[in-house]
Amino acid sequence: MIVRPVAEGVEVLAPAKLNLFLEILGKRPDGYHELESLMVAVDLYDTLTFADDATGAITFRCDDPSLPTGRDNLVVKAAEVLRADAGCDRGASIALRKAIPAQAGLAGGSSDAAATLVALDRLWDLKTPPGRLSELAGSIGSDVAFFLNGPAAVCRGRGERVEGVPLTGALHFVLLCPPIGLSTVAVYRHVTVPERPRPIGPVVQALAVGGTEALGASLFNRLQPAAEVLEPALSRVRDALSERVGPSLDGSLMSGSGSAYFGLARDRTAAEDAARQLDTLGLGRVRVVTCGP
Repeated sequence: MIVRPVAEGVEVLAPAKLNLFLEILGKRPDGYHELESLMVAVDLYDTLTFADDATGAITFRCDDPSLPTGRDNLVVKAAEVLRADAGCDRGASIALRKAIPAQAGLAGGSSDAAATLVALDRLWDLKTPPGRLSELAGSIGSDVAFFLNGPAAVCRGRGERVEGVPLTGALHFVLLCPPIGLSTVAVYRHVTVPERPRPIGPVVQALAVGGTEALGASLFNRLQPAAEVLEPALSRVRDALSERVGPSLDGSLMSGSGSAYFGLARDRTAAEDAARQLDTLGLGRVRVVTCGP
């Protein structure tokens, strides 16, 4: 997340995330699934601007007309949660320029909510302790707290318990976003909870050691089979990336509940080479993204 002052107030670049590992541990009494995931933030950004509103109103607009702009949007929810927690009566005018596709497993909405907490805490001069900000983030949505603790972290519970992990260097990916959206609720409804969950240790160790070969071999997403049953066309995206594992990629995977897929490249040159090849297939929007410096 990149936060900077602008003439009208505060601007935030809110990153997308990729799941390098996602396992389902069980079903919770509250209806959510207990999960364990390794997530990284990448340099695909939504852009949000925040300006003070002397009337005390919170208003939100977005350049994507398909997104709601009322209280059912996580940005508005985050603003109202922070204001209520602080007991203040300040207002804000919020504008969002979308670049992260919706219903793609990239958590754009959660990232935007985290950006809202950080930006309004600064704009309203609240000085909320980081631990409290993370608690508020967890109450807003499952992935929101991750974006306050990136760029790499293990997330547990329903995603709100976050433990940052170090990066030894930049990670380069080719990202393929097909023109298909998937409902997170629907994907989780069709997932099979394993009797013996896969341990997260190997992928965390591979990330800590550095290099992409072991990390690529450790990529895993329990939700991917369920998503591909719901949307069989995604198998073409999966196969297009897996065919490049070896020549230019060290592994590939669907992110989150889909529908975006990514390939882990040895370096940026390999990622760009894979992107050029994938772009000719017409399966969706292709770009190179990076986690870290």
